[in-house]
Amino acid sequence: MTLMSKDCTLVEWATNRIWYCDMPYRVAGAPMGHRMTIIRLDNHKLFIHSPIEITTSLQQQLRQLGEIAYVVTPNKNHNIYLSDWWLAYPQAYFYAPPGLIHKRSDLTFDGALGNQTPPHWQGQLLQTVIRGSDSMEEIAFCDPQSKTLIVGDALAWMVDSHHPLTFALAVINGCYFHPAMPWYWRITFRNHTQLRQSIQEILTWPFDRIILSHGRVIDNNAKAYFSAAFQWVIPHKLNITPVQ
Repeated sequence: MTLMSKDCTLVEWATNRIWYCDMPYRVAGAPMGHRMTIIRLDNHKLFIHSPIEITTSLQQQLRQLGEIAYVVTPNKNHNIYLSDWWLAYPQAYFYAPPGLIHKRSDLTFDGALGNQTPPHWQGQLLQTVIRGSDSMEEIAFCDPQSKTLIVGDALAWMVDSHHPLTFALAVINGCYFHPAMPWYWRITFRNHTQLRQSIQEILTWPFDRIILSHGRVIDNNAKAYFSAAFQWVIPHKLNITPVQ
């Protein structure tokens, strides 16, 4: 795994609500990219999803948006820069799944992420655990205000990268030609019942766009893409009652 340092520019996804920032990131020499998402909550405090490398430029841009109050890591893989964030923003609340809290015992977390939404963003964001794996569980989030689903590694779409190594890894993992859960993740989800329940819950959420941590963002027809990505585990016809 190789990391490359480069300042990034915030992209406004939903006016005055959501921004994201892309950073170069390599896996086994293949450029995969890493995307951080920022949500400005109703109290004007910032919710950071999947923190990337801190740079002076990034800190200046974030300072213009508001106070960094909550730093959230969706799974135990996205922890490379947590120490830097923990030192830079001691006033912020840090949340992570139980597996990462156990893995990073060198850090102090303010709470474990699960199906129950913490009071800091309760009533604004939806969240649930994508269950079914003993090693790769992830927390998915939804912002009903902007109708955006936010995921980490549970879904990837590397179609915009033409690097030969990226192309090869993306094709092998089934996430080049269409959005999909990468194969190396998929094989760890042995409990299909739990996974199916998680996906069905997410499909009740009010979203029509998806921000991924790796690959092309999905800015339309998102539920169809998401449903198709998990046809291997869910019935073709679902009776879903949307969340209002």
